[in-house]
Amino acid sequence: MRWENKARIMRFCSWIPWGDRIYKNIQKTFGRLQANPMSRLPVQVKMATWLDNQGHGVVDKHFFEVGTGHVPVAPIGFFLCGAGSVMSADLHRRIDWRLTQQTLEWIAAHSNEVLELYNQLNGGGIVSERFSILHRFQHDPIKFLKEANIKYMAPMDASRTDLPDNSIDCHFSITVMEHIPPDTIQDIFIEAKRIVKSTGAVIHFIDMSDHFQHSDPSISRINFLQFSENDWEKIAGNEFAYCNRMRESDYLSLFQNLNFKIDKLESHIDQESLKCLQRSNIVLDSIFEKHTYTDICTTSLKVMLSQQVSKDI
Repeated sequence: MRWENKARIMRFCSWIPWGDRIYKNIQKTFGRLQANPMSRLPVQVKMATWLDNQGHGVVDKHFFEVGTGHVPVAPIGFFLCGAGSVMSADLHRRIDWRLTQQTLEWIAAHSNEVLELYNQLNGGGIVSERFSILHRFQHDPIKFLKEANIKYMAPMDASRTDLPDNSIDCHFSITVMEHIPPDTIQDIFIEAKRIVKSTGAVIHFIDMSDHFQHSDPSISRINFLQFSENDWEKIAGNEFAYCNRMRESDYLSLFQNLNFKIDKLESHIDQESLKCLQRSNIVLDSIFEKHTYTDICTTSLKVMLSQQVSKDI
């Protein structure tokens, strides 16, 4: 689908009554909103691997997710690899219980594939034990979440959680931060500093590409950077299409200003986007002139942070 048409559909759905339900049905019918969780479970396993390798671990730890979406795939994954609890917060109550049930049923039906994915992690036989719980409650997602100690909290503002200080071992999100306004992102990370233990981790995987390109490969992954703020607001200033367009350096400056320590970082420079810039096939808006070409064309950022411990002099 041409990206301009998709933008019009998203904008229209944001205006009309029950637009969220209508847009969700469109996503189910024509988009990527499906019950197959294998686009996200390997990403969650990568997070768990990072936590293991950095000495944080997963077993019996307490997790806080920013942005549940329609299906709590990552919380299910952290349960499978031994988490003590997962709280998943979302500003909008968008969970789809039928789709969540189908996801649990898919995992149960593809046990060999999923177990192979999770058995690479530490934790002994805990994955098999947890898998049996999932299998038992696969047809009842509400009971499963209760048994798995997964708490769905929506609507909840992740910048004002009311959770106790130092109560969370890991604060995380998967492709959510890019949909949040910059000022709110700062508030969310300030809140993370408060609720995450001094020994805990903050880990976020961020997709900084133009999301319209996911369904329209005729445009580049930095296509949205050619628009002014006013024009972009007209195109994507709604709850379904919004992307903040922050670049890697913007996120890293934010983390530095909040006194986070970067423990691990992976980023990806999209070479096709770089070629577009070098050939002048795309003209960036002036607000992005301060960024280098590599910063502009970095379309994926995976980062693990920890709290800086001040030393007494």
